[in-house]
Amino acid sequence: MSLTATAIKVQEIAEKGESFVSLSPSQAARLQELRFCRVLPTSDTGSWRVTDVSRVGVVAIDDVRIIVKPKTPLRSLIFMASYSGVQASVRDAHFAFEADKDLPSALASAFLSAVDNATSRGLLKGYIPVNETGTVVRGRWDVARQLKSRPGLPVPIELTYDDYTEDLAENRILKAALRALIRIEQLPSRVVDRAGVVSALFGDVSDITGSPLTLPRESRLNAHYLPALRIARWILEATSWAHAQGASAGSTFLLNVAKVYEDFVGRVLQATLRPAGFDVDLQVSDWRLDTGGEVRMRPDIVISRGGRVITVADTKYKVWGDGNGSPPNADVYQALAYAVTAKVPEVHLLYVSGDVSPRKYVVDRVDTTIIAHALDVSGAPDTLIEDVRRLGRVLTSGRVWPPQDSA
Repeated sequence: MSLTATAIKVQEIAEKGESFVSLSPSQAARLQELRFCRVLPTSDTGSWRVTDVSRVGVVAIDDVRIIVKPKTPLRSLIFMASYSGVQASVRDAHFAFEADKDLPSALASAFLSAVDNATSRGLLKGYIPVNETGTVVRGRWDVARQLKSRPGLPVPIELTYDDYTEDLAENRILKAALRALIRIEQLPSRVVDRAGVVSALFGDVSDITGSPLTLPRESRLNAHYLPALRIARWILEATSWAHAQGASAGSTFLLNVAKVYEDFVGRVLQATLRPAGFDVDLQVSDWRLDTGGEVRMRPDIVISRGGRVITVADTKYKVWGDGNGSPPNADVYQALAYAVTAKVPEVHLLYVSGDVSPRKYVVDRVDTTIIAHALDVSGAPDTLIEDVRRLGRVLTSGRVWPPQDSA
């Protein structure tokens, strides 16, 4: 039986710092089992201290609804999640009334608006290869497959052809995200109803298969789908991750904001630096610190030119600059390991913060400088993009920029 609205107890957890919530021991244990925060008892019976929060969203446990509030403004967060390089801003119409405090509603509203924009001229269509068995020749007769499966038999015929259809990966992803929204218990009924209506457009589209989810390659044909696809990716990740941890997708919606921030910064840097001749690789997975290849590293951003690595940057979804203190030692050590491996003169740490001047740490013994930057993500979308573009110019300063981009 579902709980009535008056029976639900709403509590809030801050993404930054520590929070205190009232839970039973079993509820606290279930919250801990989700593995996105640390839950510790206090001296007061029924009161629990929550720290080390790594995701934001909503968790429903029995009669308790826990809202995990992000330190980043929701408007900026939704924009970063939807950024694809083809939209300039997030309009007010993309947000539900609850957007200031309800991440699932805000993300759902932005997604539905993006789907409306993407499908305003109908669902995307394209050609896909089809292999089938038939009695009438259509397309190309696949003789090799015929001889392998039915040697000596003329019928049925093994056929290969291209079909022009709506049943594409792009539409399958949007359909899967719409279904995930319908299952989220915390969404307002009007949002769920709207998702149900929109999902009817995808009635002839197959269900998505395979894991993990990989977005289709960007092209001129699917460019108008990109904002919707990117939000769909985060919706599916927010629900499927919780389900993998043992919670039902309908009761939990938890978004990895650090990954959203990393992905956004990387994509803007790609769009900014590639026209100037730089290669920007994200999440490079083949780096090893030791000669034996046992110590693996995965830098977030590697910038190179002509096959030579110029600099490395790592995004840190942490507030740096409180009290004008130094970055955590572990972050500096990680940056130093990147510098030693890539043999680059500079490595950059990209934190989330306000107006804090970059700080340099010179390591003479390896002739390396580690530079910490603070990127303010609380401003308007256009300002946020320009700040990352300016950061890209700083990361590659002195690297033969075209004159018009040197300012």
